[in-house]
Amino acid sequence: MTEKAAGLRLREETIHNDPIVSLLELEGRFDAEGLPQVLAEIERCRAAGSKRFLVDLEKVSFIGSAGIGIFLSLVEELNGEGGGVVFLGVPEAIRRIFDVLNVLEFLDLRDRKESAMKTLLGASVDATT
Repeated sequence: MTEKAAGLRLREETIHNDPIVSLLELEGRFDAEGLPQVLAEIERCRAAGSKRFLVDLEKVSFIGSAGIGIFLSLVEELNGEGGGVVFLGVPEAIRRIFDVLNVLEFLDLRDRKESAMKTLLGASVDATT
């Protein structure tokens, strides 16, 4: 993982090719300082054709309102294009933030990668590639 913003590390990997699924692994505090880094990576993935994102938040200790806003916008945009976003390993503290802000109903949260991939790819697609 590379550290660009103080307190946030981000790693991206294409984990499925047809259709393209981009894995974003975040670690640390996702506040306003980390926003440009995350936005740039999302835009890079979108430019490469990704309409499906698996966002791993397991190692995120904090997420600010701007980060939540970016994720909500991405969910809305991709759902309208036949894609999707699934959040993996969301810590209880982050779930509480989502709950307090009443955004849980808009987010697909999963505890297991296999379940997340099935959601992103559909049951008929091999989620192991």
